[in-house]
Amino acid sequence: MRAFRWLVLVPACVALLALFIAATVATHYLVEQHLCPAASFDRGICNHRGMTFALKALLHVAMALAVLGVSVAGVWIAPTAKQRVLWVTLAALMLAAGWYGYAGNAASLFVAALLGAAIAATAILRSQHLTHTIGPGTP
Repeated sequence: MRAFRWLVLVPACVALLALFIAATVATHYLVEQHLCPAASFDRGICNHRGMTFALKALLHVAMALAVLGVSVAGVWIAPTAKQRVLWVTLAALMLAAGWYGYAGNAASLFVAALLGAAIAATAILRSQHLTHTIGPGTP
């Protein structure tokens, strides 16, 4: 069973990241199409000031949640070496977020990913610490 979990680790994390991306794109599209005032559409793109801000906020929250979700899933799937898996997963996600932020000319998305990584690392390491210090047989 342990070998199977190691084999599934990378494909599961990649699939979860793809799921987060697909959900973000679908949500962005639906919000833009249904909530943007008709007068603000220009060639299929919403140019309404408030909606533009809301859509950017949606992308940033989705980036942070994707980093958080994928790193938690990676640590949960890994049978051992959970801290190493956490750091490797976060490093790979930060490289992808850095490339995405650079290619999309959106450095703030990298900052959102860093925030998600900080939350993930803090929460996972804290839960690991609590699991090891307050476990069965501890007085």
